Amino acid sequence: MIRNLLVITGVGFLLALVGLGGGMALVRNDVQRNDWTWIVEDGGTGGDSIRFERGRSDPEATRDIAWGGGERLSIDLPAQVTYVQGTTPGVHITGPKTVIDRVRFQDGRLTLDSDNVGDRGYIRWSGRGIRAWSEYDDLRVVVTAPKVTTFDVGDDGHLSIRDYDQPTLTLRLNGEGDADARGATERLDLKVYGDGDADLHRLEVTDAVIESSGDGDTRAGPTGNVQIDITGDGDVNLSRRPAQLRQSTSGWGEVEQE
Repeated sequence: MIRNLLVITGVGFLLALVGLGGGMALVRNDVQRNDWTWIVEDGGTGGDSIRFERGRSDPEATRDIAWGGGERLSIDLPAQVTYVQGTTPGVHITGPKTVIDRVRFQDGRLTLDSDNVGDRGYIRWSGRGIRAWSEYDDLRVVVTAPKVTTFDVGDDGHLSIRDYDQPTLTLRLNGEGDADARGATERLDLKVYGDGDADLHRLEVTDAVIESSGDGDTRAGPTGNVQIDITGDGDVNLSRRPAQLRQSTSGWGEVEQE
């Protein structure tokens, strides 16, 4: 819904520019000094609304959440989440303050408090041009822990795994959630249930079990024993040639080897 409101606001914005006509020179001079921002809100306690502000709105803020570490990380919020394997566990969040204050983290699960809160989008006209975005586009979360081995990515979540070095890696993708990974593991257990993609070709993998029942595509490079089951429309692309490959396909998806 917020995307529709942004489109409507953008069209109105262009019509307003046409109507300004000869006043464009004055407008351009002011924009060079002060960003013009239209804030579009969808739902929440105040209903739908559009308001205008001069200057930057919702500057970037940071927040840290303590964590003792664990073996499972679940992502149930629309954000770019990066997991880094490290000795000191913790959660570091950056983004608009209105959003990062709503982030919750409990028992290894990242969520967003959405009670009575609608979505918000922006259209900004500055000296650098015109930009439209959702408040979630700038939400970034970095999770550091020594031994997370199971990852669940929910709808609209984006996960990047860095410096991974564990015997096993279990990854579940749901909805439009997607993931990429770098590092090494002896065994990969991947399940793709939705439309999100799994880009794992930079992850060194020996054995793998890959199940795809959605439309999302997978790219991985296991070199040992590999079992692939496809019941959806997503393809599995193997960037390396495994020693043994067993495959079963009952959907439109295919197994391809580079």
